[in-house]
Amino acid sequence: MCWCLCITLAAQTSSRIDSLEQVLASGRVKDSEKAELLKNLANEYTHINAEKSRMYAMEAIRQAQNTGQKNMEASAYIAIANTYFVTDTAKLRMYAMKAFMLAQNNRDMELQEAASCVALGFYYLQTNHYYLSHLYYKRAEKLFLKLNDMERLNAVHNGLLALFNKVDDRENTMYYADKILKHAVGQGNQHLELAAKYNIAEARFKNNLGQEALDYYLDLYHESILLNSFYAYYISWYCAGLYIDLDRPREALPYLHSVRKFYETTESVIDISGIYAYYIEAYSKLNKLDSAEYYLKKIRDIPVVREDVRLELYRIRSVFESAKGDYRNALETYKQYHHLSDSIAKSLKTTEIVHLKNWQELEQKDNENMLLKQERQKQNRLIFVLAGALVMIFVLLLLLIFFFRKTAEKNSELKALHTVKDKLFSVVAHDLRSPIATLMSLLNMANNEMLNAETQHRLFKEISMRVDDTYGLLDNLLCWSKSQMKGMTPAPVYFDVRNEIRGLMDSLQDIAATKKITLNNHIEHQEVYADRDMFAVVLRNLTMNAIKYTSEEGEVTLNSELSDNMLVISVKDTGTGMPQDIQDSLFKLSETKSQRGTRNESGTGLGLVLCADFVKVNGGKIWFISKQDEGSTFYFSIPLKHHQELRP
Repeated sequence: MCWCLCITLAAQTSSRIDSLEQVLASGRVKDSEKAELLKNLANEYTHINAEKSRMYAMEAIRQAQNTGQKNMEASAYIAIANTYFVTDTAKLRMYAMKAFMLAQNNRDMELQEAASCVALGFYYLQTNHYYLSHLYYKRAEKLFLKLNDMERLNAVHNGLLALFNKVDDRENTMYYADKILKHAVGQGNQHLELAAKYNIAEARFKNNLGQEALDYYLDLYHESILLNSFYAYYISWYCAGLYIDLDRPREALPYLHSVRKFYETTESVIDISGIYAYYIEAYSKLNKLDSAEYYLKKIRDIPVVREDVRLELYRIRSVFESAKGDYRNALETYKQYHHLSDSIAKSLKTTEIVHLKNWQELEQKDNENMLLKQERQKQNRLIFVLAGALVMIFVLLLLLIFFFRKTAEKNSELKALHTVKDKLFSVVAHDLRSPIATLMSLLNMANNEMLNAETQHRLFKEISMRVDDTYGLLDNLLCWSKSQMKGMTPAPVYFDVRNEIRGLMDSLQDIAATKKITLNNHIEHQEVYADRDMFAVVLRNLTMNAIKYTSEEGEVTLNSELSDNMLVISVKDTGTGMPQDIQDSLFKLSETKSQRGTRNESGTGLGLVLCADFVKVNGGKIWFISKQDEGSTFYFSIPLKHHQELRP
C-alpha cells in the first residue's frame, strides 16, 4: 500500500484519454509534439491499464530519441517506472535510474530529475535502504521547492512520512503528517485532504488492528465514496483485513468484493494474492470450505516470490486445514509458518539494526564531510595556483612535442616520396624496358628472316600479350602521374553501369580468350553517380588483374548488388590467390610486392593503388577477400545518387 505515497490522485480520465487518442490517430501531430502526446497518454493510463501505459511510454521514448528530446525521454522513463510501483520494484528502480541519469544536473530537466528522485526514494524505502531513500526524497523536496510545485512536493512529504514512520522517528513522522494535512486543507481540495488522512492513518495505526483503527478507516471509506475517489478501494482492503482480525469475517466480504472488482478493472495495480488470502481466511472462519478451497486453488496459480507473502499463505492454509478438520496438516503448516516467521523476524531484525546503524553513521559522516569540504576549499586554492604553473609548463612541453612531431612527419613524408620514386624508376627501368627490348629483338629476327612462320606466329602471340600488359602499365602510370600533378578531382555524372562497360567488356573478352578464360558479366542495368573515366579505369584494372592471375580454362565473374544506397560491384576469379604478406601491403605503393601472373605476366601493384584512390574520391570503398590457391574477389562501391559530397 506504500504505492499510494508516491502517486497523485486519479480523476475521471476516460474523456481525456479519448481526446488524446483521437489527436494521435488524426495523424496531424508534428514529430516535435508526438513524444509529449504519447507520454501524456502513458501517464493517463498509469492507474487504469499498466500494459497500455508502458506501450505508449516506450513509443514516446523511441520518438524522443529520434527527435533528440531528452526531457521527453526522461519523462517517458518515469511514466514506465510509475507502472511498477507495486508489481516490480527492481524494474521501478531501473527505469527511474535511466530518467535520473538523463536529467541530473540539467537545469532544463529539473522536474524530471525530481520525479525520478521520488521513484528512487520509494524504491530504497521498500528495500530498507533508509539513508539512500532519505537522500533521494530530500533532493526531490529541494527541486520541487525551487520549482514551486506544491502538489508534487506533497507527494514527497508522503514519502518522507512513510520513511520516518518506518524508522520509528516519531518527531519527524508527526512533522510531515502535519505538513501534509495543512497543505490539503489549505488547497481546499477534499481529494488531497482524503489522501493526507489516508497516509496519516497508515502511520497512526501501523501496529493497531483494533476497533479504533476500524472506526477510523470506515469513516475514511465513507468519505472516499462521497468523493468518488479510487482510495475507496485501498481503504476497503484495510477494512476487510481489520474485520477479519476482529473475527467478523461476514462483514469483511463486501469490502473484499469491492477490492476484487477494482483489481479486475485495473489489471496489475494490486497484488491479487493478498485479496485471495483474505477470502480464504474469511470463508474458512464462516465454514464455507468450498469457497475457501476455490480461492486456495486460484492463489496456487500465482507465482510467490516474496517471503512475507509465503508466510501469510502458510498461516491462511493452516486456518483452512483446521476448519476442514485436517488437523495434522494444519499443525504441520502452522509449524512451517512459525519456522518461516522466526527466520524472517531474525533476518528483518538484523537488517533493521544494520540499516539503522548505517543511518546514524552516515549522518555523522555528513557532518564530517562538511568540515572536510571547508578544509578542501582552502587546499584547492593552493592547488589552483600550482596547477596553473603546471599547465604553463605542460603547454610549453606540448608545443615542443608538436614541432618535433611535425618535423618527424615531414621526414617520414620525404622518405615515403623517395620510396615511391625508387619504385617508379624500377617500374620504368624493368617493366617497360624489358617488353620493349623483347619486341625489338623479335622485329630484328623477323626482318632478317630468321624465323619460320610457326615460330613467328607463336612469338607474336606471346609478345602481343606483353604489349597489352605494357600498355596497361603505361596507362596506369599516366593516370597516376596526372592525379599526382593535378589532384584527383572527379567529374561525377549519372550513367548506366552496364551500358558504360559494354565496349570495355569486348576488349576484355578478347584478352580472356587468349588464356581460354571464361569471362562472365552479371552486372545489371543500374544508374550510378560517379566519374565515368575513373569507373572504367577501376573496373578494367580489377578485371585485368583477375585474368592475369587466373590459369587457363578458369573463370572470372563480374557481379553487382545494391547495399545502403550504394552499388557494390565484385570481380571474382578462380586464380592463384595471394599470400598474406602481399595482402597486407596491397594498396600501398611504397610497400607493394611484385607477383607474376599465371603466364609470367608482370605485376607492380600500381593499378590497385590507382583503383583505391579513384574509388575513394568517388565516395565509395574498396576491399577484397583472397585465399591462396583458391582465388580472390575484389569489391568496390559507388553511389547510386548524389547523397553526399564527394571528397577531394
